[in-house]
Amino acid sequence: MKRRLWFSLIATVVAVIAALAGNIATSNAPILGLDLQGGLSVILAPEEGATGDDLLVVRDLVRSSLERSGVAEPDVRVQGSNIVVDLPGVKDKEEALRSVSVSGIVELRAVVNFTECSASIPAVSTDETIADGRVLGSDGTITVDGDPADEVTPPVDEESIGFLNDEAKTSFRRSAPDPDAPADSDPVGEAPIDLAPTPTPTIAGAEFLPTLDGGALCAGPSQASGEVFERDSASVQLGQFGQFSVSVDLRADGEDAWNGLATQCFNRLASCPSTGVDTDGSGRPGQIAIVLDGIVQSAPVVNVPVFDGSVSITGSFTQEEADQLSDVLNRGAFPVQVTPQETRTVSASAGGDSLRAAIIAGLIGLALVLAFLVAYYRWLALVIIGGLTVWAMAVYSAAAFVSGATNYALSLAGVTGIIVAIGVTVDSYVVFFERMKDEIRNGRTLRNAAPRSFNSTWRTIWSADLVSIIGALILFSLSVGSVRGFALYLGITTMCDLFVCFFFTRPAVLLIARSKFMVGKRAFGLEVASS
Repeated sequence: MKRRLWFSLIATVVAVIAALAGNIATSNAPILGLDLQGGLSVILAPEEGATGDDLLVVRDLVRSSLERSGVAEPDVRVQGSNIVVDLPGVKDKEEALRSVSVSGIVELRAVVNFTECSASIPAVSTDETIADGRVLGSDGTITVDGDPADEVTPPVDEESIGFLNDEAKTSFRRSAPDPDAPADSDPVGEAPIDLAPTPTPTIAGAEFLPTLDGGALCAGPSQASGEVFERDSASVQLGQFGQFSVSVDLRADGEDAWNGLATQCFNRLASCPSTGVDTDGSGRPGQIAIVLDGIVQSAPVVNVPVFDGSVSITGSFTQEEADQLSDVLNRGAFPVQVTPQETRTVSASAGGDSLRAAIIAGLIGLALVLAFLVAYYRWLALVIIGGLTVWAMAVYSAAAFVSGATNYALSLAGVTGIIVAIGVTVDSYVVFFERMKDEIRNGRTLRNAAPRSFNSTWRTIWSADLVSIIGALILFSLSVGSVRGFALYLGITTMCDLFVCFFFTRPAVLLIARSKFMVGKRAFGLEVASS
């Protein structure tokens, strides 16, 4: 029994010190919030009239996108008719603007023949950059950085993908034409562009749009927006053969719009013609271009005319490309487009002063509590001091781990949660020691009173801590911003209290009670019996 107590005590101390040393050696520290380390604040304004509900939807979508991108605990809130985004730790204004550029409107367009866009070609009198350093020249060729020697054509995606019609899936193909298509087939959507005289366009609103791979395709007018997709429903799936797919749900009020466009493309109507020849020699169905801010993110071939509640896009793309497409589909539900209006630098000086004041107040309060405990519990107060030291090291290591794993920052609200948890931790000692005091008053020895007291009070201690943890979980799940930070660190510190109480305080008190150290000493202002 004694050996197990020593093992628990020593192992706990060694583990906590090792975790702290590892964090210090690797410079792994808790991420500080905007109020403690400063950062940038960006004001987003809607480009057109927006209701309060529209702004709330945009706020939630901006926050979700920022958290997925790795920004530590962004504070996104509606302020009047604008949305304010606080980015802790971000110093570069360009980086801040890139971080909040997540609210572009997603359009769904049919891919049409190049002849439908030919009317716009002569207007290009000089070279025009279309994507990633690639230039669409007035002669219809695409060059890199304007060097004709580097003339290129967009890479051809040679994937060959099969789908089951009853799963209502589309295949993902980039804008390049089918490499196996016969020479006299009608190429769609790829440079180089033939600038020779062409038939008069019949589709109003068709225009050339750049693709992510540096090519270009001709897209018809927008027939639907990203609002056909259920918000935050897009997810990346990994197939059994290692290929990635993106699945997204259709909204009930958007399914008809999507199916209307899909039917046009599947039936190869003039508004969404065939985009080439399939491997069996038949004409391939049309493509739907998913466009964000004028750039084609994906152009899947439609394999079925009607989709029942969801769409799956698959193809030979990487996980990064699948994640990017998933983000585009999720952000497609923005009810209104917002643009950055102002970027301001937020100083950490005010937060630093508040942090210093909070730390000083906490230390003064802790010193007063410890002075009272030493006067009241005498020698056993050494266990409390040791326990609080181990608890503090465990809290620091846990906070550093949580910050690194989840991007939740330590703000002033989190510091407040930690200070509140000090009282919860001290309560555990008070409950335990008061029970021991009652046992000694009843004539029991310290050796006998210690284990009986812990067995009697352990249920009370973990029940009280469990209530605090449940409260922190509820508060964390229902709140946002600084309140969530308070709940997070209140929960972390309370769990650390349970850990320290069982694996440090319990063996420490039981070992002291078994030793001769306390014989003849006053543990609680009471004389400890020697037998």
